[in-house]
Amino acid sequence: MTAPAELAEIVGEHRVSVHPQDLHRHSGDRSPAALLARRMGRRLARPLCVVRPRTTKHVAQIVEWANATKTPLVPYGGGSGVTDGIRPDRAVVVELRAMNEIRDFDEKSRLVRAECGVLGSDLDNALHGWGFMLGHQPQSIQISTVGGWVSTGAVGQLSSRYGGIEDLVAGMEAVLPDGRIVRTKGTPRTATGPDVASLLIGAEGTLGIVTEVTLRVSALPPARLDLCVRFEHMAEGVAACRKIAQEDLDPTMMRLYDRDDAAIFLRNHPDEPRDPFMILSFEGFDAPARMEEAFRLARGERGNDSLVDHWWVHRNDLVHEYLNLMDGTGLLGPHAMVETMEVSARWSDLRDVYHAMKDALGAQADIVGCHLSHHYIDGACLYFSIGSACDSDDDAAAKLESWWEAGMSACIEAGGSISHHHGIGRRRARWLPTELGGWWDVLVALKKTLDPNGIMNPGALGL
Repeated sequence: MTAPAELAEIVGEHRVSVHPQDLHRHSGDRSPAALLARRMGRRLARPLCVVRPRTTKHVAQIVEWANATKTPLVPYGGGSGVTDGIRPDRAVVVELRAMNEIRDFDEKSRLVRAECGVLGSDLDNALHGWGFMLGHQPQSIQISTVGGWVSTGAVGQLSSRYGGIEDLVAGMEAVLPDGRIVRTKGTPRTATGPDVASLLIGAEGTLGIVTEVTLRVSALPPARLDLCVRFEHMAEGVAACRKIAQEDLDPTMMRLYDRDDAAIFLRNHPDEPRDPFMILSFEGFDAPARMEEAFRLARGERGNDSLVDHWWVHRNDLVHEYLNLMDGTGLLGPHAMVETMEVSARWSDLRDVYHAMKDALGAQADIVGCHLSHHYIDGACLYFSIGSACDSDDDAAAKLESWWEAGMSACIEAGGSISHHHGIGRRRARWLPTELGGWWDVLVALKKTLDPNGIMNPGALGL
């Protein structure tokens, strides 16, 4: 029997698809490399079939079958990743969108329990109806899933206040590579040995499939207050971000744009100066006083506060603009190449990482913008947006490779971490052993122990 036929006996024929459109849609993610290949008419490696489990039991049966037959599996949520994390060559894609129930809301404990296939926007809308919010607002919220967030170690745009996905996860259920179902107890904190379940956060489907997640939620905040501050030099803005992050002023959102990224942000505001600027929002207790203290610490010039509201309204527009650019229908022409690199660094290294990557990428691209978008007491994320109007699609492919070589090398040499929240996939995989050092061997050993047949998303993370 074929793989589709055997899987149909497990989950039902209606939950297995070999339709060409289904196979094409699940053949890659939204990474520039995958989108470029489609633009060039190149056929990506297509899966053997797409199977759509409805329950955790279904997932366990599928994984048990795959382990017995040594058939690779590629978990698939919303397909919104940008690091080439999906490449189902001679593999079965396990599409998890049918597992889309919000199973429980514990208002007293402020916890919500959701299946892995729940879309971010659906969860957001449900929580708002109950007077709560998750606080996890990735730019891909309309097309990404709860399971995808956990599996990639995602961070939303409001992480300065609410944290990354690792801060919001209170428990999870998952299926291991041999088909075993494992669940966490779900208490606020334990001292019961290593947090083994957290190994699946950021594992990108290489150690198992996350099927359900319990998440911490927050009450909807009162009215928002906005602040825009302008600076003559980027260094002044970075110093302001550090002071605000280290003074416990708890902004809901804080973003600092350099001149090139300001030009991208202000493309529809021709009268605004293109100097570095910072936008902030404050909510909750004592917001006016915290905002005024932030402005005092920033030591910059008061900017146009309405730009902050513009960001809130249009903060996810770039998802569609990115797709248009990679379709060849955007401002950079038919052979456009665009990419993003988000890295992190300690405050003591951040200046060096910024300049090293800016210089390395700037020598090869038409525009390189950067903003600081996630802030911590000890450092921040640097988010680079890179673009070029290329002479041909082959030129675009070559530029993409050279950008990554230049950007990652510069980041590592200057002391940064190669990914803040997009993950590793296959795009960053060759730099991961250098990033992890001795812990790389631990990860490889763990993979061999849990997945000796190598069936779980082979190639992701370089495993």
